[in-house]
Amino acid sequence: WKITMLGGFLKRFIRPLRLFSSNFVSLVDENSIVRKASWILAAEKVEGDYLEFGVYRGRSIIKAHREMEEVYREHMEESGGRSSEATEEIKRIWSEMRFFAFDSFQGLPKIDGLDALGSDFEEGGWSSNEENFRINLTKSRFPMEKLVVVPGWFEESCTEKIKQENSLKRAAIIHIDCDLYSSTKTVLGFVESLLVDGTVIIFDDWYNFKANPSLGEQKAFSEWSEKLSDWVFVQYQKEGPWRNSFIASYQGN
Repeated sequence: WKITMLGGFLKRFIRPLRLFSSNFVSLVDENSIVRKASWILAAEKVEGDYLEFGVYRGRSIIKAHREMEEVYREHMEESGGRSSEATEEIKRIWSEMRFFAFDSFQGLPKIDGLDALGSDFEEGGWSSNEENFRINLTKSRFPMEKLVVVPGWFEESCTEKIKQENSLKRAAIIHIDCDLYSSTKTVLGFVESLLVDGTVIIFDDWYNFKANPSLGEQKAFSEWSEKLSDWVFVQYQKEGPWRNSFIASYQGN
């Protein structure tokens, strides 16, 4: 009977844990792009904020913060030959990092032009709302004081005014989950002035459109990066079936 009681207890305990994980954050993923990028960003002391474009219900930004916090805390320990000055600098960089959430909270925009060649998208798809997004983050114990939510279509929110109002000057990680060529093009134009040497750019839907380089995020990135003569974008990590990433390397004087 003791074994039966123990089994019942475990079922009652594990089931809610699984539900929480499925709704918000999966178990630790040592191979995630964000976790690996965080090691480079912390070790190299790359300053800037985390920007995510297309946050939906918040699962991705919750997971990103948890992974980054774990990595930065390891780098804050005075070990491995790191000086106290270096440790303090890493602490400062982490304490100043904010998490920007850009989303229309109305789903995808009207699908036209090149984006209409895909079969996976429809206007209003992936729709959530800002209130539920905030509730999910609060439930996950996300540090809301670090969060900056920028609602609205990217054409309206990705502006110089937004940068000035939020003192947004540098980006350490740029996570683009836009699906579409048109949206990605707008976002890349917005983040261009925020690049620093070492910025990691993550494309959540790089291999959409059957990985056709003339469509989607790939086309937007190709057109944009070709115009930036002072920057080289070094191929970085892949994750899952869709994600790809690059590190921005400054080549100017």
